[in-house]
Amino acid sequence: MCYEILRELLREARQYNAREFRILASQQVIDLFLDEESQSLAQLADFIGKPISLQVETQYNQEQYDIVLM
Repeated sequence: MCYEILRELLREARQYNAREFRILASQQVIDLFLDEESQSLAQLADFIGKPISLQVETQYNQEQYDIVLM
């Protein structure tokens, strides 16, 4: 799931010139980004040159996510 989100974020970063990106996802997915996938997230933020923030959505299941352009 994390890799799918990272790929989608990269596509959106190439398509839109947002100031920042926010990932909305379930607690389990956010926990993965904060732990095992923190380096992947940091590398992507460096690559696109924009900050990426995380937000837990308690109503989301593990397969649900949104990427918000800010």
